[in-house]
Amino acid sequence: AVAAVPPGRRGSIVVVSDGEGTGAPAWPGARAALRRGGRLDAVPIRRPAGAEVAVEELELPAEVAPGEPLRITGWVQADRALAAPYRLLRDGQTLAEGTVDLRPGSNRLRFRDRAAGTGTHAYELVLDVPEDRVRENDRALGVVRVAGPRPILVVRQSGDPGGRLPSVLRAAGLGVEVVTPGRAPASLGALDAFRAVVLEDVPAADLPAGAMEALASFVEDFGGGLWMTGGKASFGLGGYRFSPLEPVLPVTMEVREEQRRFALAMAIGLDRSGSMSAPAGAGRTKMDLANLGTIAALQTLGPNDEIAVLAVDSAPHVVVPLTRIDQGGDLASSIRDIESGGGGIFVEEALQAMAAQLASTTTANRHMVLFADAADAEEPGAYRSFVPGLVQAGVTLSVIALGTPTDSDAALLLELARLGGGRCKFVEDVRELPRLFAQETIEVARSSFVEEQVPVRVRPGLVGLGDLAIAALSSGAIPPVGGHAIAWAEPRASVGLALDDETETPLLTFWQRGLGRAAAYLGEVDGDFTGPIGAFAGFDELLATTGRWVGGAEAAADVWAEVRREGHEAVVRVELAADASADAVERLRAARVGPDGAQPLWLERTGLREFEARFALDREGVYRVVVQAGEDSVLRLAPVSLPYSPEFEPRVDPGEGRRTLARLAEIGAGKVDPPASDLLSGPRDSFGIESLVAPLAWLALVLLVLEVAVRRLGLRVPALGHVQRKVVAGAGRISQRIRGARVESPAAPAAPRQARSEDAGGSQVAADAPSPTPEPLSSVLDRARRRAQGGR
Repeated sequence: AVAAVPPGRRGSIVVVSDGEGTGAPAWPGARAALRRGGRLDAVPIRRPAGAEVAVEELELPAEVAPGEPLRITGWVQADRALAAPYRLLRDGQTLAEGTVDLRPGSNRLRFRDRAAGTGTHAYELVLDVPEDRVRENDRALGVVRVAGPRPILVVRQSGDPGGRLPSVLRAAGLGVEVVTPGRAPASLGALDAFRAVVLEDVPAADLPAGAMEALASFVEDFGGGLWMTGGKASFGLGGYRFSPLEPVLPVTMEVREEQRRFALAMAIGLDRSGSMSAPAGAGRTKMDLANLGTIAALQTLGPNDEIAVLAVDSAPHVVVPLTRIDQGGDLASSIRDIESGGGGIFVEEALQAMAAQLASTTTANRHMVLFADAADAEEPGAYRSFVPGLVQAGVTLSVIALGTPTDSDAALLLELARLGGGRCKFVEDVRELPRLFAQETIEVARSSFVEEQVPVRVRPGLVGLGDLAIAALSSGAIPPVGGHAIAWAEPRASVGLALDDETETPLLTFWQRGLGRAAAYLGEVDGDFTGPIGAFAGFDELLATTGRWVGGAEAAADVWAEVRREGHEAVVRVELAADASADAVERLRAARVGPDGAQPLWLERTGLREFEARFALDREGVYRVVVQAGEDSVLRLAPVSLPYSPEFEPRVDPGEGRRTLARLAEIGAGKVDPPASDLLSGPRDSFGIESLVAPLAWLALVLLVLEVAVRRLGLRVPALGHVQRKVVAGAGRISQRIRGARVESPAAPAAPRQARSEDAGGSQVAADAPSPTPEPLSSVLDRARRRAQGGR
């Protein structure tokens, strides 16, 4: 606040607070305000009267073995005796509940549980005290890690644990767990139980909310592994273009011109009704995200494709008329500027306007996408006859519906997509719109899956998977695949297998991503498009080797590390074995993953082979630490947690905050809880350097006018007569010096010779030759004055 007051200005600062700070003391800031000539007033926030009850801490062991009994201790602080209902939850499920009689001071609640499956489990103790003054600290969080062998999780549509890929991995000695897409882990805590995750031909839409974001962090920040296999429900067709997982995978799924077989003309109608102005997080509205979805479709199209974009409420508004992509210029800017307004979307108007745009194209493949609110789609008109007529004319229709299938207008939108020969995708999270628009564009372009056999050849990058992979594929010529998805290798990715086609499509790619690993196999492992390669002798060994590589390796036994909480700070300690090499020290890295994302940690050397790092626990939640001792060695430490934000910690002295505010006001020459009129009172004058440019400029102009008047009009100022006499006298002296100076010029007459004479000492002295007596300066000035007045 002090820095916000411009230099040289006075300021008035008002602190509205409960005075209960958790950072450095505020006294220096108050003194700085006083030095700047400002005033500091304080307005206290008064909490409601009532009891003060807080869960100070939930004690849990950092790590236990599977099935091991564990003791849970909750410490509760109360300022009076009362009965408090409580609940103990594990991973959101209630384990115990009841009522506890609290006495003034510290109270201990004890619970027992048996460790569940491997991974991290969150426990929460919740009190229900309605009269509590600070409800935020009536619950506390604690975590425990159940250690044990980490299997590889295979996510497949059927959930069949006996499929080919799970069986191959088990035969290779790897632990395997199989789940359906809907049961895939959606948090880092749940993913901590696994070494790697395999998505076997699974569509993105079938994964739980948040699962892709958690998987991306699992790989990059937590050192986990990810392997995606191909099929018609994976990669681009599966909706992974513009998804959180695309940057993690070693392939990119954009549609390139070389894979297109025909051009596409697409018309997109966007709902721009007033409901689209609702905020959607990160400073964006629903309309902003619909615009980004349309831009995602634009970026997925090729240069020979055409696009038209309309914004629709009760009438259509053409934003981008049907334009070929490579001739449209900056189309994204026009789309990005669409704003919400008007009533609900009139479906018939939208369909008619989109059809009119496509009527002028000569492209055979024509498609319309209607984006509408599933609870506010109106005036469909005669769609039951109009839409089938479009299909007969070669125009298809899909719908992206904002809402759920149970919304009031969902049935209408479903029927529109069915009659139009397209798809209807419902979306509740508007952040998914770019991914869904891209998926729809890829599906209608029919350019992301090849349904024919293609030969396979080995690429040099296969050596990165190890000798077993090379040995598995050296037993003979590799048969072709029966079909494959289309994607392109990232520049830094290693390509182990490629297809022998025009574009050398990468069949098997892999790379190190962040702290973890990711691989992509564009063929289908077990299905209709596996092809002859499925019967190849080395195919199973190739699958097993890829699974081992993706799963990575646990940290070597010569690395030990732990993390523990000390108040509002976590301390990480790492120790290397006595025989650790200098290279091991150079490769040592650490990072922490918390509620605010991932951040690297600075390991400071505290001994010959001992290191330490500290970081602040400044936000409620779970903090996880990963230590990397080389590319093949990642150690995940048991997590620590902060029960709740530090600002809600119970205060030993309830009056401390008010005294702090009073002290601040005293230092800042202000008041506590002043009247509103006092907040604007006080001096308004500034201090410091004042600019004199303007007044000095005016003064110079006035002096210039006076000087001209004196010279041209011959004005005399009596009071300055003595000054004039001094000026004339000085001018006379200057004239004498000028006369005495020797002036030589090639164009002037020769100067008179100097006569030399000798003084008594014999030295020579130069003397000026005689010259005419000059006219007095006063006569010169008088003559100039008469001439200026018109005389001679």
